[in-house]
Amino acid sequence: MGRARPVWGLVALLVVTGWAYLPLLATGFCWDDAALVEHNRLTGDLANLPAFFTTDLWQTLELAGADSGYYRPLMLVSLAVDRALFGLSPAAHHAHSVLWHLACTAALWGLLRRMVAPGAALLGAAIFALHPVQIEAVALIAARNDSMAACFTLLALTLLLNSHRQPRRWLRAAGAGLCLLVGLLCKELALLAPALLLGLDLAREGRPKGWERYGALGVAALVFLGMRRAAGISGSLVPKADHWRIVGEHAAGVAGTYATLPLFPWPLTPARHVLYLPEPAWPNLVGLGVMTGLLVLAVVYGRRRRLVLAGLVFTAVTFAPSLWATLDKGLLGERYLYLPLAGLGLVVAAALDGLPHLVRVAGAAAIPALVAIQLRLPDWQSSLSLWQAAHDDQPSAFTHGGLGFYLYQAGQIEESRAHFVGAVGGEPPYRDACTHLVMVHLNLRRYEDAVRYGRWGLTRRGCPPVAETLGNYALALASTGRWDEAVQVTRQMDRDPMQHALVVLAAARVRAGDPKALEELGPRWRGRVPFERQVAALLRVAARNSR
Repeated sequence: MGRARPVWGLVALLVVTGWAYLPLLATGFCWDDAALVEHNRLTGDLANLPAFFTTDLWQTLELAGADSGYYRPLMLVSLAVDRALFGLSPAAHHAHSVLWHLACTAALWGLLRRMVAPGAALLGAAIFALHPVQIEAVALIAARNDSMAACFTLLALTLLLNSHRQPRRWLRAAGAGLCLLVGLLCKELALLAPALLLGLDLAREGRPKGWERYGALGVAALVFLGMRRAAGISGSLVPKADHWRIVGEHAAGVAGTYATLPLFPWPLTPARHVLYLPEPAWPNLVGLGVMTGLLVLAVVYGRRRRLVLAGLVFTAVTFAPSLWATLDKGLLGERYLYLPLAGLGLVVAAALDGLPHLVRVAGAAAIPALVAIQLRLPDWQSSLSLWQAAHDDQPSAFTHGGLGFYLYQAGQIEESRAHFVGAVGGEPPYRDACTHLVMVHLNLRRYEDAVRYGRWGLTRRGCPPVAETLGNYALALASTGRWDEAVQVTRQMDRDPMQHALVVLAAARVRAGDPKALEELGPRWRGRVPFERQVAALLRVAARNSR
């Protein structure tokens, strides 16, 4: 019976964690879920299964985006299974994601149990399972690949941890290689497994043990890279040089933010952007100093110092790829701390290994964590509620843009207008909102304002002259009778995704008395409303506003 007791501790932790996330079942699709889950053109039919293994993740959307470089076919399989069994039920999708978090918690506990005493293992697993910073990775269905990849990576490490001392080590190595391959097909993060195994080996054995263990992981990585290449995944994962400069300029703020979140995870928000970190910055710098001090104490006074160091290596190695996401999009996502928190769990477990009453410590620490989770989960009711909370917590030009976008999508056009103005007018300007800044005024039929804000954004706020912004600006100019300016703007466009330039050019030619304008330009029209009606409507609006 004594050996069974640690398992009951894990069972209790899983039950508490599952209960904590029950409110998710009453929430909907949120943020990236709308595109990747709700409006995925492939996952609605399991007959598309072969295509999952030959397609960039973000090329599966109804409105396919640019090549992202993400090859994650098993993430698509998981979404397809959800839809096949439950349709587009948000509750079922969320329940599936919670199950992966529970599986990952169990996998981490199994790994820790091979290295530390039962109480320490339970404490480390509880830190991972119930830390409020994990909410984003669990609540965002589009981030499920984090828990999927983490689960199989931890299983692979568990199989290999002591395999060189056990019989049938080749079979365990093969199983670990298979687990790693599955993890890689969920997310590329699993490529870090050999480095994680090396860190554990150095801490526990003083050197690498068993070449077949590393060979199995290497083979799995090569198979994955071969599958990725055969699928033709071409998106670049290398950040641009300018992004390196921007993140470098804000390195202290980035480090302080990520160091503070594990210590004081509040407020929790999806809207941390490298250019819009909250001011003053000193609280995060204090957090960085406190976290550094605690980690130094863990290394100096920890009961299992070498294992503490292995946990720090685990945390650093698994956190490093998140910097690429920050360099790529500027975002400081809480979900990027998902697997690094397993490393911090190992640090705490190793530092306190063997001390009495650790189970009680885990129970006491769980109480504020559970309160934070219950306070946070209602924000995930919808994209609009999530970004409203983000703007209320830490208002910035970035949150103005995000909230304005979801207000616009919800049909609250007038309410979104002020937020787009705030986004482009902020310091620094959030220039991704430039297109909507003009578009919203067109929707409200405030054509002079559309021209004024379009000119302001392009000439004074640094809005990039992308086709989407220029097309709306040209339409606004034409709607106010500024035909020469409108035509000149269309000539700056290298493409016409919204086909505004096509309507403007046709209307300008019809107005000038060209009888062949509609006949020549009409075949290029792809809109739902007949081309002639669109051109006629623009001419009527321009005539009315030119009086």
